[in-house]
Amino acid sequence: RGRGSEGRGRGGRGKFEMQQQNDKDAAELKTNLRALEKAGFVHLYGLAPVINALISKRRDFASPESVIDVDLLDGEDLDHEMRQRKRKPEAQYAPWLFVQENMKHGYGGKTGDKAAAAKEVERLAEENGVPIAYVDKGVLNSLCGSRPHQGYVLRCGGLEFEAMSRIPDPTSDEDAPKLWLVLDEVVDPQNFGALLRSAYFLGGGSQDMNQGSSIGVMVCSKNSAPPSSVVSASSAGALELSHVYSTNNLPRTLNAAREDGWRILGAAASAPNGMDSAECYDLQDVEIGVSQPPTILVLGSEGHGLRTLVAKSCSGFVRIPGSLMATVGDDTNAGVDSLNVSVTGGIMLW
Repeated sequence: RGRGSEGRGRGGRGKFEMQQQNDKDAAELKTNLRALEKAGFVHLYGLAPVINALISKRRDFASPESVIDVDLLDGEDLDHEMRQRKRKPEAQYAPWLFVQENMKHGYGGKTGDKAAAAKEVERLAEENGVPIAYVDKGVLNSLCGSRPHQGYVLRCGGLEFEAMSRIPDPTSDEDAPKLWLVLDEVVDPQNFGALLRSAYFLGGGSQDMNQGSSIGVMVCSKNSAPPSSVVSASSAGALELSHVYSTNNLPRTLNAAREDGWRILGAAASAPNGMDSAECYDLQDVEIGVSQPPTILVLGSEGHGLRTLVAKSCSGFVRIPGSLMATVGDDTNAGVDSLNVSVTGGIMLW
């Protein structure tokens, strides 16, 4: 019994030490994730964002080995670099495709198109020189904050908005979009992603970045959701295939577009105060077609709508007619008096 008890004790200590090591590894990974983000890395998750990022090649997939010549390093710099290269893949400051270990080579219960896409991800990673690490589900959960990753997480460089101060005139550039979706301080990444998905789908976007979409997208350079991994996932990967432009001064950009002959319609239930003379159309009454001027649709932020100066830059307003509020008792309203900004954008673009 004594030896048995001692054996169980050693076994208990072994499990305890293993748990301590797991906790240490988890803490180290959490710390490394913060440092990785500061170093400019992001973690895309889900099949569509990962595969579209690898197809579009807009993100940085360069490994340290390809840009750092260890022969030029010495002393602490050399020691640091060699220690970095010996770390586990999830702790390295380098691009990696992390695949859930039971999905190696596209297996793991996926069938049909999803199975084909899973195999294509690994082929594209190899084509782009991105190493592949097969890890357990817990590592993937840690890398993407326990969001739905479908067994795939891609570590790579971030994206930036493309600066634009004046919207191109489609009458002088036949390839320029004749319809633009402009977002005035939309800060929720899921709403932003859903809007990108709608604009890409309805604009006839393709995986050929040179072809582009017939719907342009512009945001404010400040107070807007950044092009993050959450946005990419919410857009079903459309972010990876879309050119999204930003402006430092949205009212000035809209005023310049109005001077160039654009019709600028702000989404609003009614004309803002002080703009009573401006038309506010029901969506079905907005005239469309080749006889109409090119159009810019402006959507305001969640909760606040269009800012005053942005609203004053609009030539008119448009709303989606819906159900009226019903009064219950003295003060309480029942019903739904508005739509989410991403739903509004999808309906209006259609």
